[in-house]
Amino acid sequence: MIFDVLGTVVDERGSIHAAARDALGEDGDCEALATAWLDRLDELLAKASEGEYRPMDELSREALEHAVGATGASLDEDALAELTAEGLRPKPWPDAAPGVGALADRFNVIALSNTTMLALAEITRRGGLRWAFALSSELVGAYKPDPAVYQRALELMRVEPEQVLMVGSHPWDLRAAAQLGIGTAFVPREGLSEDDPADADEFDLRADSIAELAAQLL
Repeated sequence: MIFDVLGTVVDERGSIHAAARDALGEDGDCEALATAWLDRLDELLAKASEGEYRPMDELSREALEHAVGATGASLDEDALAELTAEGLRPKPWPDAAPGVGALADRFNVIALSNTTMLALAEITRRGGLRWAFALSSELVGAYKPDPAVYQRALELMRVEPEQVLMVGSHPWDLRAAAQLGIGTAFVPREGLSEDDPADADEFDLRADSIAELAAQLL
C-alpha cells in the first residue's frame, strides 16, 4: 500500500492555519496569512512541476515570505523560520495513526509524498505513523503527478503496479497512479473540496476515513 501524505494522512491546511494563529496571536489576521501562504505554495508547486525542480522547504519559505508581504503580517526572521518549520510538519488526522497501524499489521505500508525526506521523518515521528518506509518525490527531483515518482516507488518496493493500492485524498494523485496500473482508494478530507472527484473518476475503493478503509481491507 502506498499512501499520499499531505492532505490524506496529515491535515496540512488546518495545521498551517493553527501555526499562523500561534505566530500572530489574537491581534493578527492569521486566516489571511495562512490562506495567502497556501495559495502561493500551490502556485509555486505548479510551476516547479512544469519546470525546474525545487524542494518543498524552499517553496514553502518563499510562499510564506510572499504571504507576509501581501498581508502585512509582522514576523521577524526567527518567527519566519519557525513558522516555515511548523508548516512542513503538519499534524495527522485523528484516524491516521490507528488506521495506518492496523493496515501495517497486514501490508507493507509506504508513504509517498511531495514533501522532503526530512519533513517526512518529522511527520512520522510526531504522528506515530507506522510506515515500512517513507519516500519523498525529491528522490527523483520531481513532484507528483509526474509518473517518475510513482515508478520509483514501485522499483524500490520491487513490485508490479497491480500488486499495489494507492491511497489518497487528491483525485489528480490517484488518476496518475491509475495510469500506471496501480489500484486506487479514495479517502475524502475536510477542506479539500477543490479536490472533489470528477464524474468520470473511478476508484477501486472509497472510504470516509483511513480507519474505515482498514476495516474494509481487513
